[in-house]
Amino acid sequence: MRSAIRRMRHALALCLAAGVAGGMTLPVAVAADAYPSKPIRLVVPFPPGGGTDVVGRMVAARLSTVLKGTVVVENVAGATGTIGAAQVARAAPDGYTILLGISATHAIAPAIFPKLAYDPLRDFVPIGRIAYGGNVLVANPAFPAHDVRALIAMAKQPGADLAYGSWGQGSGGHLAGESLNVSAGIHLRHVPYKGVAPMLNDVMGGTVPIAMSDLAGTLPLIRGGKVRALAVSGSERSAALPDVPTFAESGIAFRVDSWYALFAPAKTPPAIVDRLESAMHEAMQDSALQAQIAAMGMRYEPVSRPQFTNQMRDDARAWAALVKSSGATLE
Repeated sequence: MRSAIRRMRHALALCLAAGVAGGMTLPVAVAADAYPSKPIRLVVPFPPGGGTDVVGRMVAARLSTVLKGTVVVENVAGATGTIGAAQVARAAPDGYTILLGISATHAIAPAIFPKLAYDPLRDFVPIGRIAYGGNVLVANPAFPAHDVRALIAMAKQPGADLAYGSWGQGSGGHLAGESLNVSAGIHLRHVPYKGVAPMLNDVMGGTVPIAMSDLAGTLPLIRGGKVRALAVSGSERSAALPDVPTFAESGIAFRVDSWYALFAPAKTPPAIVDRLESAMHEAMQDSALQAQIAAMGMRYEPVSRPQFTNQMRDDARAWAALVKSSGATLE
């Protein structure tokens, strides 16, 4: 009897081993081959109308064509993009919920949010970087200063009380403004908004005289004369605004580029991440999409996932140093 039980246990163990060796990997392979079999939700962690939303909708449309499926944009705004990012971090890792992340959500947030609800490196797997570029300091057309040096001179006048807007506390715009304060020895009051669109509305209306904005959502207003560009951030002038100097040219040490990228929740099957990465790069090869990206003042340059992960780490260190030197906090 005991020998029979031992034989049964041995046979059962062999069956389980076979299941682990073959059956456990088969569903993932099958799922990857069939992917996507339902709509993919692309979370844009900012309100409609801003540059991140515009980029998200352009990329979603092209991804839908490449994947032969449907990619639906969902705006989940709040806390400088971290609410939407946290939602994706908690989503099922099946490839059907992905994030359009930016520098603010994955490189800046760890340095300025003391209780961030996710870890940018541990809770996500990068699919790939879509585009990168700088931000732009804009002013109401009636604002007296036409460049950064004139702005600094105004801010140093006795009794001066100037404010600048950004698209949220802890955003790249917020930190760029604080870097300007530190570098120039001035004090511009920070006025945070819940997105680029409401901020620009207030700049055009004169409620706030100047603002740090993203190029993507601001270029049409600059070209239409509704706001005036004073300077761009980043390591070089924007091809879309070749006559606008960089902060560095104006004597302000702020050179960090901003970027847009796609992310999936951690533990998403590698085969599905590979499929998404391949689809993203194929989508970005579309000449019309590249022209749209360039028209928004950004650049597309393909990089591998390891290269982009290294960039995120480097950027996180750079932004953390800026937070420390500027003393930027969440008001």
